[in-house]
Amino acid sequence: MIETRDICLVDCGEQEHTGIKQFAMVPASPESEGQHYLLLMSGIKTMVRINSKQYYMQPFTFLLIPFEEKELVTETQGMAAFRYMQLVMQEAVISGMRSNGLRVRETHTIAQPLVVEEIWKLLLNAFDSTTDSAKEIGVHALSLMMCLLQEASDGTVTRAAEVPHYDKLTSLRHRIYKNPEESWFIQDICDEMGISRPYFHKIYLAAFGTTCTQDVIQSRIACSKRLLETTEDPIAVVSQQSGFETDVYFMRQFKRHVGMTPTAYRRIYRQSAAGDTPEDGKKRR
Repeated sequence: MIETRDICLVDCGEQEHTGIKQFAMVPASPESEGQHYLLLMSGIKTMVRINSKQYYMQPFTFLLIPFEEKELVTETQGMAAFRYMQLVMQEAVISGMRSNGLRVRETHTIAQPLVVEEIWKLLLNAFDSTTDSAKEIGVHALSLMMCLLQEASDGTVTRAAEVPHYDKLTSLRHRIYKNPEESWFIQDICDEMGISRPYFHKIYLAAFGTTCTQDVIQSRIACSKRLLETTEDPIAVVSQQSGFETDVYFMRQFKRHVGMTPTAYRRIYRQSAAGDTPEDGKKRR
């Protein structure tokens, strides 16, 4: 359990398979009075039935559902990949969300998926930990996560139904994050969609609150971080496999977005991973 002044996270996790999952109201601490909600963040295009209502979720969207009964039952069809958070929120938080346009039982676009991805990792690690320092990190991560999700509904991101070519744009965005190493030229994308560059920039920004160019860069940064964590490849190889045109450009963008050089990131990650490995050699979760 992670608690801030107005929000209590009582459960969180990931669902990566089809079928039925039940979410029962988890008792919170006596100080955590408020309304119970289930928040789902979708990683791919999927259909989710919650109790008796169907929701068609695009990649990089989220959905907030109140617990009107003691439990919620989700059923996914086809491929499924979503994260869930069970929250107890006080009325002040809920009112703030409403004033920003975040409606319950409606899907909203995640404006900064890469940032949300990193915050989620911190939150999940803190939730599973028992140390005071991890819990403190979890409190900040929870607050930041809620701020980032509200950013998708504060007027900077137009609702999906109002954006032309929204299905094509979400499909494009999913392909970018899935295949960051490909050559993503804006003019080629515009030619494929049959629209002009200015119009493409306008509707992409309206749909996601960021530009296509920034999404390409962030997807490549995420790819390079995975390679730095899991391989011994030289920086030049990591740069090339992540889709960057030159090593210099890769290192400049990496330091700008991550706050350190690729070499420093790999060293710190390895030191942290080694610290989580007990004497028997088995890495802790």
